[in-house]
Amino acid sequence: MAQQLCFGCMKENDGEQVCPFCGFDRDTEQNAPFLPLGTVLQDGKYTIGKKLRNNAEGAEYIGYSKTMGTSVIISEFMPVGICGRAKGKTNMVIRGGFENKYKTLNEQFLSYYRNIANVTRLRELTSIAPILDIFTENDVSFTVEEHYESIPFTEYIDRSNGPLDWNDARPLFMPLLAALSALHKAGIGHYGISPENLVVTSEGKLRLTGFAFEEMRKTGGTLQPELMDGCAAPEQYIENGRLDETTDIYGFTATLFYALTGRLPENGDERKPDGKLSIPTAVFKRLPPHVVTALSGGLQVKKNERIASFEELKNQLSSAPSVKAFRNEANMDAMRKEAAKKYTPKKKDGIPGGVWAALSILACLLILLVMGIYWMNSNPEAVQQWFSNNQAESSVEEEESYSDPNLISIPDLVGQNYDELAARQGAGSDYTIIKANEEIFSDRYAEGVIVSQSPEPGLKANKGVVIVVTVSKGLQNRELPAISGQSLESAVHALGAQGFIASGNYVPSDTVEAGKVIGYENYNAGDLAPYGSKIVITISTGPESST
Repeated sequence: MAQQLCFGCMKENDGEQVCPFCGFDRDTEQNAPFLPLGTVLQDGKYTIGKKLRNNAEGAEYIGYSKTMGTSVIISEFMPVGICGRAKGKTNMVIRGGFENKYKTLNEQFLSYYRNIANVTRLRELTSIAPILDIFTENDVSFTVEEHYESIPFTEYIDRSNGPLDWNDARPLFMPLLAALSALHKAGIGHYGISPENLVVTSEGKLRLTGFAFEEMRKTGGTLQPELMDGCAAPEQYIENGRLDETTDIYGFTATLFYALTGRLPENGDERKPDGKLSIPTAVFKRLPPHVVTALSGGLQVKKNERIASFEELKNQLSSAPSVKAFRNEANMDAMRKEAAKKYTPKKKDGIPGGVWAALSILACLLILLVMGIYWMNSNPEAVQQWFSNNQAESSVEEEESYSDPNLISIPDLVGQNYDELAARQGAGSDYTIIKANEEIFSDRYAEGVIVSQSPEPGLKANKGVVIVVTVSKGLQNRELPAISGQSLESAVHALGAQGFIASGNYVPSDTVEAGKVIGYENYNAGDLAPYGSKIVITISTGPESST
């Protein structure tokens, strides 16, 4: 019996309409520009399932490996703004003029992931999922990674009822620190370390996801950068800024800061040059001093003042407070206790001044309350107006707080002229349009007008999204224009404008001047003929006696 896999989780579910394991509906369709569900790659070796996530670099799918007999993660290189794909299609459409750029970026993509694969094969890095395969098919590159059960790190923090203690965070983060040190020794940077790119496996191990090559991690490149709020280092906001090991140290310590405090530092491009960190007092008191020092050193705004390597960061986080520090703290505690014993408050005669102050404040509040009630009863309309205004302002603020400046609503391009839209595309456009390789006939839309688009109008997408459009070729059966008496050049032009191919046949005529068109050989003006038809026209050579 043929295997029946759920494209949502890649488990066998006996063809159930709704998967009993993950709830995925069998009739779900994968929206463009992502590969259709069930797409087979490498001659049946891999099967594509639902999209798990995507960014400016490409898309990540759950997949199935036939040779391994298990689910895998398949990542596709599909840079936003440079290429796209129509719904239901597997072939990639490269934006005109960007063929060389796509080729260059694709080579960078392959080189980056091959280097990661080599490092993970040489060393067992439990904090990084090993890359199992890298291949190119139909000029599109893919990577295949191990699939494992996990939860997002942010969810793990929520389940832990808030920030972690250092004793709980330490066994989670130290293996990741060691893995990052190994990557940088091999010349590989991540530059996107953040809570969003971490997961916790079912074995309780922290794993780093969201790898992307350098161009996606800084401003000034061809691709729209993906910078992680609160975790991206200041140099990543500088156009063509230099990224190195200290950049990842910033992201790592920002993420550790989140785990220990429950919040992220301010964005790297907004932090003041003094680099001061704001840590809640309660958190500060329960963190070991050497951890606070390491956080401060790793989150310095200036690169040259930041901890220089993961080895150095490891040493700082591994060091325990010195015996001298314990003794100093013990001495300070003893001094504070002794001072408290010796302190004796002086007695005062009569009612204490603090009591008089409290009674005075209470009397003032009672007077103001009586005056307020009297005013509200005297001006009910003003009170109602005040409540209405405040409610309206609150609604506006709430609506604005949920608006994301990086999201746009996909516009409706159907019915618009493709050439006119393409001419208006500029560097600051919210989206990029690419014409599909094939055009279709349409009884509704004239030639050159957009018939359909993918993604569909109204959907939300990140700025820079590619919209693949299908353009009309116009009517399939078209009317033959009147050409009798015209010059050969005019007749050929008129037929070409309607999508016909003209072919001439010279015959004598007593009524039509030599060199002029007599008419059609097999049609009459006004007849309909299929687009692209070869139409034979007759051209006069003059009277037969003069031929």
